[in-house]
Order: sequence, then structure tokens, then C-alpha cells
Amino acid sequence: MATYQNLLVAIDPNQDDQPALRRAVYLVQRLGGRIKAFLPIYDFSYEMTTLLSPDERTEMRQGVIEQRKAWIAEQCAYYIEAGIPIDIKVVWHNKPYVAIIQEVIAHQHDRLEAVIFTPLDWQLLRKCPCPMWMVKDQP
Repeated sequence: MATYQNLLVAIDPNQDDQPALRRAVYLVQRLGGRIKAFLPIYDFSYEMTTLLSPDERTEMRQGVIEQRKAWIAEQCAYYIEAGIPIDIKVVWHNKPYVAIIQEVIAHQHDRLEAVIFTPLDWQLLRKCPCPMWMVKDQP
């Protein structure tokens, strides 16, 4: 198996249990490396709020991003306390698979070599420019 030093884990915003994160932690514990817990989020209702100014909408979006970062930090707290290096990044994007691929491309100069994720599998399989690991938490 190739040695992967940077693992991008797409967080599933619809569940507290994150099988892909657990598997990435397993790999990092055995092989070393870093994890980036990545969540692209989007809520069309924030874009349609015409009663708010563009600055207020931006502020609302930033508030949602900060809430999700805090939620991911809670999910990662045990691993981080155990010494697993995990960075957290949340972005506002209406197409999650595009956001994930953009994150991969942005870090290719760092030799990001693996993507571990839960949703959006077909778009990522077709378009992602790096190796991916499909994770399923069922037998």
C-alpha cells in the first residue's frame, strides 16, 4: 500500500457518526500523516433572504460555517486529544463534489494523495484527479 501523508475526509453533515473519519484516524495511527476534515455546506434559503443586505447574508453564512466548524471539532475532539493531527475546514459551496475537487487541486502541490469521503461518490469517482478510498460502515 502506498504511504499517504495527507488524507482529505469529506464529513457527512447528516450524521454524527463519521465512518470515513474513523478509518482515516486508523490509517494515520499506523502510517502517520495528517487529516483534513472537510465539509462543503450550502443552504439556498440564505441566498433567498431578500430582507437582508448582502453583508448581512455573508454574516449569516459565516455564522453557519462557524457553527459547523464547532460541530466538527466536537466530532474530532477525542482524536485530537489522542494526538491525531486533524485540521478542520468548512466552505460555503452549492456543489459539494466541486468543492471537494477544488480542495484536492488546491493542495496538489502538497502532494495530497487520497480522498476519503462518504457522500457524492459518483461525481467524485468521475472527476477527482487523485486516488480515492470509498468507505462504507456496513458489512
